[in-house]
Amino acid sequence: MAAHTDLLARLASAVASAPEHESFTWRLCEATRRLLGADGASLTVDNASTNRITLCATDEVAARLENLHDVLGEGPATSAYLTGEPVVVTLAQAAERWPVFAESATRQTDAGQIYALPMRQGTAVQGVLTLYRRTAGPLAEDQAGAQFLADALAAALLHDADVLSDLGPGGSWSNRAQVHQATGMVVAQLAVGVRDALAILRAHAFALDQPLAQVAQSVVARELVFRRKDDG
Repeated sequence: MAAHTDLLARLASAVASAPEHESFTWRLCEATRRLLGADGASLTVDNASTNRITLCATDEVAARLENLHDVLGEGPATSAYLTGEPVVVTLAQAAERWPVFAESATRQTDAGQIYALPMRQGTAVQGVLTLYRRTAGPLAEDQAGAQFLADALAAALLHDADVLSDLGPGGSWSNRAQVHQATGMVVAQLAVGVRDALAILRAHAFALDQPLAQVAQSVVARELVFRRKDDG
């Protein structure tokens, strides 16, 4: 218990020392990254395929890794969310389970090892803390300490009102709403189900090497229109 109290005190101190102009979720994410000795970190919630939301990413590499999870619907963070268990893999190890994810991550980032920790409240998984290091190796805290921090983040995020303002206009909630709108438009354009429409958007995003939200924006703006073959 004393070790956990010390971790929380250090987390609070790190959050307080982060730039004040940044959002609370980013400061929380960055503070956790520093405590665990990772090169980058991200926080995602509601990781089910159609509702996954990235709350923050500390850098471009972390953002790219989350975009790959979003586009492909698979990877270490997805597995951690579904199983409720931490996933620690090098990209070489990831290739055995998620070859497309691993190949894309190797091509797009300089991450060497990924640590995906479920953010849990009791038996419920609320989201995932994903960290990466450029070189393989352990985090600054042992697995129990790292998992404790991830669970603490779940409690902090669910009970902090600032999260709602972090996801205001132009933020991740807006992006997700646009993805839902674009999915509905693809359903109408191709006469397919919602799951298939979302898969089509993800495939398009992957093929263009673009974030899913960017493809959704193009669909909503009617810059990208899907047509059935029998439509001409």
